[in-house]
Amino acid sequence: MTLSIAWIRSVGEVEELVFASDSRLRNGQAWDCCPKIMSLPRSDCLISFAGDTQYAYPLMLQMIQAIDMYAPSSDRRTDITVAKRHALEVFNQMRSLIHDFPRGVSSAGDPEAGFLFGGYSWRQQEFLIWQLHYDASIDRYTFRPVHKWAKGNSKKAIAFTGDVTVEAKNRLIDLLRDRGKLRNGGFDMEPFEVLRDMIRSNEYPTVGGAPQVAKVYRFLRSQHFAVRWPDASGLPHALGRPALTYASAEGEPPVPYERFDVPVIDPDSPERHSRHSKEGQDVLWTK
Repeated sequence: MTLSIAWIRSVGEVEELVFASDSRLRNGQAWDCCPKIMSLPRSDCLISFAGDTQYAYPLMLQMIQAIDMYAPSSDRRTDITVAKRHALEVFNQMRSLIHDFPRGVSSAGDPEAGFLFGGYSWRQQEFLIWQLHYDASIDRYTFRPVHKWAKGNSKKAIAFTGDVTVEAKNRLIDLLRDRGKLRNGGFDMEPFEVLRDMIRSNEYPTVGGAPQVAKVYRFLRSQHFAVRWPDASGLPHALGRPALTYASAEGEPPVPYERFDVPVIDPDSPERHSRHSKEGQDVLWTK
């Protein structure tokens, strides 16, 4: 499984939609550099997953192609609410085409893969998040809209998927309570901090690798970020994969030669982002 989170971040009067995930896949082994947040051709939304990659990757890749092959969607003439509905149609069609089951098995059953899908709706003029999940009672994928935070604050909206969501929610509540933000204001990067700390704790075998982060902005664009890992002195990791490095002398830290042309997040100050300027120096983007 994994831990994937999507939330609306409030910075002053500005809002943005943030996706974050760990980078671990497990199948008798741990693989800590696997993309779990996917960009989409229409650029005003993102999708992430938790669960069985045998289902998740084909479903997401066909969804991406469906958007790319339909101009009204790829150029955002249709709203993300339409894209969400079409994604479910693609998911359910894909499941219906599974065949040649093992003896004694008559259907595909529960795919054990869940998704977070969200972006900016130009029709409703707000960020929207949905959980796309399998419902055994109807034997289909369906959606569950994400409502505002139930802790007395209508500014907060967040969604989780994965096998450790209860632990993540409890950690987030404790963190907000400690900072006096449980019932006041919106989210900043607190959900990212929860994910970061759960990865670092090594208490959750299905959650590991560098955090992945991407955002959707009101101007209908999405942006992936790199995260230095395991701390601010570490290599930038993009979608969980570290930058390629030169061989270094024994005892010396690796020297990266691959440059990710995306903003870089310090995991211990995630509200601050930096981008390499043309001169090769870090220019801080702060809130």
